[in-house]
Amino acid sequence: MLYHLVIIAAYLMTAVVVGRQLPSYVPEIEPTTGYWVGGALFLFCALAHEFIMRRVERIQIDKELKNLRRDLSAAEMGLEKLDVAISSFAGEDENMDGFADEMKMLRKLMRQLSSEMKGGKLGKSPENEVKSTAARPTLVANQGPGIEEMDEQRRSEILEIVRSGLQENRVDLYLQPIVRLPQRRTKYYEAFSRIRGPEGDVITPKQYLAIAEEAGLVGTIDNLLLIRCVQLIRRIRQKTNDVGFFVNVSARTMRDSAFFHQFVEFLDRNSDLKSHLILEFAQEDIDGASQQLKEGLGMLAEMGYTFSMDQVIRLDMNFKELSDSNFKYLKVSAADLMPGAHTLPMDIHPDDLHEALSRAEIELIASQVEDEDTVISLLDADVAFGQGYLFGAPKPPQAG
Repeated sequence: MLYHLVIIAAYLMTAVVVGRQLPSYVPEIEPTTGYWVGGALFLFCALAHEFIMRRVERIQIDKELKNLRRDLSAAEMGLEKLDVAISSFAGEDENMDGFADEMKMLRKLMRQLSSEMKGGKLGKSPENEVKSTAARPTLVANQGPGIEEMDEQRRSEILEIVRSGLQENRVDLYLQPIVRLPQRRTKYYEAFSRIRGPEGDVITPKQYLAIAEEAGLVGTIDNLLLIRCVQLIRRIRQKTNDVGFFVNVSARTMRDSAFFHQFVEFLDRNSDLKSHLILEFAQEDIDGASQQLKEGLGMLAEMGYTFSMDQVIRLDMNFKELSDSNFKYLKVSAADLMPGAHTLPMDIHPDDLHEALSRAEIELIASQVEDEDTVISLLDADVAFGQGYLFGAPKPPQAG
């Protein structure tokens, strides 16, 4: 504004000077005419100034519009990429509500974990008699010392890695294939958790599981693993609907009312995935199930989820009752299914196991398959599914 006032004052002074001095230079012009000429000059300068300023403003506006269009185009491209990324998580059915639920549950878990750590609630738990199945230690052999071989300093280091890994969302999903025999076509995957340290080093369940149990962190790991698996299922469904995922659930998670409520709520909101998600429990946990755990299993069964029983140490059970409780899969170590090596207690002849499970509509899965001779023996025993390092080690989804 001040700039324009200065310019106008300059034009006005110029017009006054011209009006006063023009009769002196041109005697024929009267003083009144000189002032009229000065006024006309002032008006011309004002109009010329306005025209020039409008041109300058238009050029500036055009330049700003050009920049805005460029920024808008970049923003639209970014939104398209973001939409593709979010849609990949939500799945081909674009279940954005489900994706939002996953994010809410992640935030809730992080807040709960943070508040418990600040309040000093995460310590040793008296309920360490139950072995969690958040991931299977037998599948990570030869990857560092077991918990019984660690000194107190190493235990403290691992506990800190677990805590920071949970807080900073460094719990990764690993998958191991479960194949149909004899074709060896992958029909299912079992999900395992791995926790990355701040330097990128990976610790396995064999190293952290017992420590996480004592610190009361297994419920958080189970829930994070479930979220990872659900996100993966939504991506996988864009390519195929013919694959299922086994997710281990610890008895501790079922007994912890806070975590179990989140667990059930999350599964209920993602019930469209129930045909792809199999919840797996250790036989020891089911045999020693409390009333609360039984009610929890019943609730999940009513929601339509199926179960798998692993770490089987006995076969003298009522398969029909097991099936009626929605247990449709039974995992037995391949070594216990070898001809002449049936060491597990059972009420029937080993040769009748396949028929008994078929009548109960339970699929038998041989775990820990590590050589070709074992596969031949499993085929002779009519075992339809196998899992083990022979068919693939646990790997991150992008590596599989």
